[in-house]
This record gives sequence, C-alpha cells and structure tokens, in this order.
Amino acid sequence: RSPSKLPALSPRPPTPSPRPKMLARTAVALRRSARPLPALVRVQGTPRPDDKANTRSLATKRPISPDVKIYKFPVAALSSITNRVTGCLLSVGCFGVGAAALFVTPDVPALLEGIKSTPIIAQTAKFSVAFPLVYHYAGGIRHLIWDHTLSGLDIKSMEQSSYAVMAGSGAVSLALAVMTF
Repeated sequence: RSPSKLPALSPRPPTPSPRPKMLARTAVALRRSARPLPALVRVQGTPRPDDKANTRSLATKRPISPDVKIYKFPVAALSSITNRVTGCLLSVGCFGVGAAALFVTPDVPALLEGIKSTPIIAQTAKFSVAFPLVYHYAGGIRHLIWDHTLSGLDIKSMEQSSYAVMAGSGAVSLALAVMTF
C-alpha cells in the first residue's frame, strides 16, 4: 500500500502507569511496618558469631543436612543410576583395553589368553564385562519402549520393570561368566 492510503490513526493520550504509584505505596508501607528485630535469644551451647573455635566444634558434631543416608531411593531411581554407572564403566573398560594395547602389549588376544589361564580371574573378568553390557543394553531397550509406547510410566510398572532388568541382567551375566568359549 502506498502511504497515502493507510488508515489514519487517532492519537491517544498516554495513560499513566499505575506501577510507580503502587511501588511507592508499598515502600512507604514497608517503612512504617519495619520494626527493629528483637534481640536474639541465646540458647545454651549456641556459638556467638565471633567465637570461631566454638562454631567449628559445634559444626563438626552436627550431621550434614540433608544427609543422604536418611533417604530411601525408589527402585526406579536406583535403576536409572545403575544404568548411568554401567555406561561409564563400559567407557572406562574400552579405554582400559585400548590403553593396555598401547602401553602394555599390542597383542590383545595374548593378554586375554593370560587372563583365561586362571579360571577365577577369568570368570570375574567376564562377569565384570557382561553385567554392565547386559544391564545397559536392557535398560536402553526399556527406555526405547517407554519412549515409543508411553506405557509403563506409572510407579508400579517402573518398579516392576526395574526389578526385571536387574534380575534379568544378573542372571544373563552370571550365565555368560560361567560359560566357556
């Protein structure tokens, strides 16, 4: 449109904002209601702010708040934490094998044969690799199901699936650890 065909706007007088008046009234009301704080009541054994030694000694006798030991984590939270830890352990394990190949011996199969020579160490090593792998994989499948179906997200179903993932991962990992290849 050309500027001459635009509709004419009628100028409005600016309306004063009620905000500055409201803020001024609030500030006056706060000044009027402000009273000096009463003297703090000192309970026997509480430290004075200037008594640093007493403050430190009392602080060491008190429990840290909030103390994590007082909380009981839900099973779903423990399952989520375990899933994250197993992911980190898998990364650390891959890094460890790579570092061993770089710095110890580039012959990784020979390294594995050395571990296989002692059965108790071999089974422990196999379980240490199998459990994080199986648990992380099963937890990932559970999350994919949750993401795509949006079912099983109530507390009871999450608890049941957490127990199922834990028990299933433990059983499969144990079976893989005792198998001989």
